[in-house]
Amino acid sequence: MNRFGATLARHALSAQLALVVLVLACAAFWPPSQGRMLLIPLLPGAGDQMLGRAIDGGAQLLAGGPLPGSFVISGNHLAVATAIGNRPVLILAAPPALCGGPAA
Repeated sequence: MNRFGATLARHALSAQLALVVLVLACAAFWPPSQGRMLLIPLLPGAGDQMLGRAIDGGAQLLAGGPLPGSFVISGNHLAVATAIGNRPVLILAAPPALCGGPAA
Protein backbone atom coordinates (compact mmCIF):
# COMPACT_ATOMS: atom_id res chain seq x y z
CA MET A 1 0.00 0.00 0.00
CA ASN A 2 1.41 3.36 -0.96
CA ARG A 3 1.46 6.44 1.30
CA PHE A 4 -1.77 7.83 -0.19
CA GLY A 5 -3.62 4.56 0.44
CA ALA A 6 -2.45 4.42 4.07
CA THR A 7 -3.55 8.03 4.69
CA LEU A 8 -6.92 7.39 3.07
CA ALA A 9 -7.45 4.23 5.14
CA ARG A 10 -6.59 6.08 8.38
CA HIS A 11 -9.06 8.89 7.61
CA ALA A 12 -11.75 6.43 6.53
CA LEU A 13 -11.43 4.59 9.85
CA SER A 14 -11.69 7.87 11.77
CA ALA A 15 -14.79 8.87 9.79
CA GLN A 16 -16.42 5.50 10.44
CA LEU A 17 -15.73 5.72 14.18
CA ALA A 18 -17.17 9.26 14.29
CA LEU A 19 -20.28 8.04 12.48
CA VAL A 20 -20.74 5.18 14.97
CA VAL A 21 -20.44 7.61 17.92
CA LEU A 22 -22.96 9.96 16.28
CA VAL A 23 -25.46 7.14 15.70
CA LEU A 24 -25.14 5.94 19.31
CA ALA A 25 -25.64 9.48 20.64
CA CYS A 26 -28.73 9.94 18.46
CA ALA A 27 -30.15 6.62 19.65
CA ALA A 28 -29.51 7.46 23.31
CA PHE A 29 -31.09 10.92 23.19
CA TRP A 30 -33.88 10.41 20.63
CA PRO A 31 -37.07 11.55 22.38
CA PRO A 32 -39.61 8.85 23.18
CA SER A 33 -43.14 9.07 21.81
CA GLN A 34 -44.37 9.05 25.41
CA GLY A 35 -42.35 9.55 28.58
CA ARG A 36 -39.56 11.67 30.06
CA MET A 37 -38.14 14.42 27.85
CA LEU A 38 -35.66 17.23 28.32
CA LEU A 39 -36.58 20.64 26.92
CA ILE A 40 -33.57 22.85 26.13
CA PRO A 41 -33.99 26.40 24.80
CA LEU A 42 -31.46 27.01 22.03
CA LEU A 43 -31.55 30.83 21.86
CA PRO A 44 -31.97 33.57 24.45
CA GLY A 45 -35.67 34.18 24.95
CA ALA A 46 -36.66 30.80 23.49
CA GLY A 47 -37.49 29.45 26.93
CA ASP A 48 -39.76 32.35 27.90
CA GLN A 49 -42.98 30.49 27.16
CA MET A 50 -41.50 27.05 26.54
CA LEU A 51 -42.68 25.41 29.76
CA GLY A 52 -46.15 26.98 29.65
CA ARG A 53 -46.66 25.81 26.09
CA ALA A 54 -45.43 22.30 26.94
CA ILE A 55 -47.87 22.11 29.87
CA ASP A 56 -50.65 23.34 27.56
CA GLY A 57 -49.71 20.37 25.37
CA GLY A 58 -50.40 17.99 28.24
CA ALA A 59 -46.90 17.68 29.71
CA GLN A 60 -46.18 17.41 33.42
CA LEU A 61 -43.18 19.18 34.92
CA LEU A 62 -40.91 16.70 36.70
CA ALA A 63 -37.86 18.84 37.54
CA GLY A 64 -35.47 21.49 36.37
CA GLY A 65 -33.00 20.20 33.81
CA PRO A 66 -29.22 19.89 34.09
CA LEU A 67 -28.63 22.88 31.77
CA PRO A 68 -29.60 26.50 32.49
CA GLY A 69 -33.21 27.12 31.43
CA SER A 70 -33.91 23.45 30.71
CA PHE A 71 -36.73 21.35 32.17
CA VAL A 72 -37.49 17.66 32.52
CA ILE A 73 -41.08 16.87 31.60
CA SER A 74 -43.24 13.82 31.06
CA GLY A 75 -45.75 13.70 28.25
CA ASN A 76 -46.55 12.88 24.66
CA HIS A 77 -43.80 13.98 22.27
CA LEU A 78 -46.09 14.91 19.39
CA ALA A 79 -48.42 16.95 21.62
CA VAL A 80 -45.51 18.79 23.27
CA ALA A 81 -43.76 19.48 19.96
CA THR A 82 -47.01 20.78 18.46
CA ALA A 83 -47.67 23.00 21.49
CA ILE A 84 -44.14 24.45 21.44
CA GLY A 85 -44.51 25.19 17.75
CA ASN A 86 -41.65 26.74 15.84
CA ARG A 87 -39.72 28.01 18.87
CA PRO A 88 -36.00 27.10 18.92
CA VAL A 89 -36.30 24.38 21.57
CA LEU A 90 -34.47 21.06 21.49
CA ILE A 91 -36.50 18.09 22.74
CA LEU A 92 -34.38 15.14 23.84
CA ALA A 93 -34.86 11.96 25.84
CA ALA A 94 -34.20 12.57 29.55
CA PRO A 95 -32.06 9.65 30.75
CA PRO A 96 -32.32 9.25 34.53
CA ALA A 97 -28.52 9.17 34.87
CA LEU A 98 -28.23 12.73 33.50
CA CYS A 99 -31.56 14.21 34.56
CA GLY A 100 -32.08 12.50 37.92
CA GLY A 101 -34.87 10.32 39.20
CA PRO A 102 -36.28 6.99 38.08
CA ALA A 103 -37.79 6.50 34.65
CA ALA A 104 -41.45 7.45 34.53
